[in-house]
This record gives sequence, C-alpha cells and structure tokens, in this order.
Amino acid sequence: MAVTLHRAPVAEIDPRTLYRLLWLRVTVFVVEQEAAYPEIDGRDIEPGAELMWVSEGDEVLATLRLLREPTNTRIGRVATAAAARGRGLAADLMREAVEILDAEAPGIPILLDAQAHLASWYGRFGFVVSGEPFAEDGIPHVPMRRTRLDTERLVLREWTRSDDDRAFLFDMYRRAEVRQYLGNGQVMTDPAEVDATLDRWTSLADGILGVRAVETRDGRRLGSVLLKHIPWSVGAGDGRPEDIEIGWHFHPDAWGSGYATEAAAAVLALAHENGIRTIVAVTNPANTASGAVAQRIGLRPAGETADYYDTTCALYVSEADA
Repeated sequence: MAVTLHRAPVAEIDPRTLYRLLWLRVTVFVVEQEAAYPEIDGRDIEPGAELMWVSEGDEVLATLRLLREPTNTRIGRVATAAAARGRGLAADLMREAVEILDAEAPGIPILLDAQAHLASWYGRFGFVVSGEPFAEDGIPHVPMRRTRLDTERLVLREWTRSDDDRAFLFDMYRRAEVRQYLGNGQVMTDPAEVDATLDRWTSLADGILGVRAVETRDGRRLGSVLLKHIPWSVGAGDGRPEDIEIGWHFHPDAWGSGYATEAAAAVLALAHENGIRTIVAVTNPANTASGAVAQRIGLRPAGETADYYDTTCALYVSEADA
C-alpha cells in the first residue's frame, strides 16, 4: 500500500485521522516516555499551526507539527509509530517541513527543542544547538535553530560545530589580512579559539539576528555575515536601545568576487522586511574596501563616530522607507 504525506490545519483534518494523529503522539510522548504532561497543549489550534503526517491506508505512521511564531517558525511533536520506525518516514517529514518553511519565510529561523540524544539526527537537516541544555518532564533537551537564505550564487546558513566549519573559521581568523581591522587585530593562534567564537555567536542569535555562514551553492565556504546589536561606547547611547549592526568577514580567497556585497545585501533586505528600520555598519576608517561594500549595498556614509566599541569608526547608515 502506498505511503502518502499530508499537511493541514487541525480544522481541516477529518476527525478519525485527527484522532489517530493525537493517539500516536500520546503513545510516543506520554506512554512510551512515561512523561505525564499536557501533550494536547492548545498550540495545535493557534493561527498558522499545521500538522503534517505520513499515512498508509488509514494508519498514521509518523507526524510533526509546524508553528508560526512572531519572529520565527517552529517544528515540534516529531513522532513515529513503533512499528514504522527504521523506514525514514520522520526524515521525509523533516525534509518536507524545512522545505516548506524555507520557501514560505526565507531567512527566518526555524526553531525546535530536541531531545538531547537526537541532536545529531536533527543536525542532518541543518539544525544547530542554539542554547543551554534543559530538562523537560525529566528528559534532557537542547534548543536548536536553523536558518537558510539563498541568493543567486550563495547560501547563508547557521555555523555548525563540524570539523569543516571549525577548520575554515580558524584558517580565516588566523590570517593577518583578515584580522587587521577587527578589534585589536590579533589573529587566532589556537583552533580552540574557534569554539569560544561560536559560543559568542550563538549568544547573539535572536530572531533574524545572528551570524550566518556564507557559502557557494556547491558548498565552498567563503565567510560570515553578521546582523546583531552593536554595543555603545562608554558614555554613549543615553539609555537608548542598542542599534543593529550589519557586518561581514570573508576569507581572502573569496575577495574580489562580489560575495560580501551579495550576501550583505540579502541580509540587509531581510532585516528591513522584518521591521528593523535603521541599520548601521562601522569600519576602521582605513578599511576602504569594507566601506565600499557598505555603500554598494545602499548604506549612506555618515562620517566618523566614537559611539560604538570605544573607538573611532567610519559610520554607514541605512534607513528603511517608512
């Protein structure tokens, strides 16, 4: 009998199928895992919520839930019937779910709370651990996050803890020509420094804010684009909320091909589309190449400022249309 994939809000699911879906979830999350918790939590009927499931005849074999939240989307309630495990059905659902959400809301994070022992499984679909472990109903979990934004030539995604990502970042930040205009200019000398950098970047992720890896469509890593809060210098800001900064760090092998411009333009557009009206970029005044990128993506030169990072920077500003 053919296996078929379905997707619908609760109100459009026939009662018998909905019963089987909820029965499966309760069987897995309450009975199998011996966790007495409110599996029927009210979120299935939120605006934008949908259930996805795989069926064979009348039987529901696997399911998950999609939620649309104010600053992200979310996948949850991923469950497979015991008799159907090992057939890749949950993986099929996950691939379909992320494809739907990526197409619907490019660049918007997809979040999920994974049971800790399944983090590597979710990593197959581009999710990375995005916060501290926690226990839910006595079961260890980790928060996870996935973003993807495509341009004509590039893919912008989450940085992972993979050996390849870590090796690339160390190679990029050990180079004097990359570090000369960043912070105190010190290069990385120990690969372990990459982990501290990734920890810091994880802490910056908030809605569409964060640090994205930039790679070509065939997977060649190029650099990073940053969209984050920028710290005021001591005595600056006058109690105002921190501004939002866009920035870019690229490997020398990627210079001169317009990759930084293409990636930064996409992130700038994403930020404005999602209600961030004012965005700044700051560079070392001597870094004319980075200033040129800022102007190519539409930021206006605004002279020099000492308002950020306790140093003097060249300032570029983008104001979205009201």
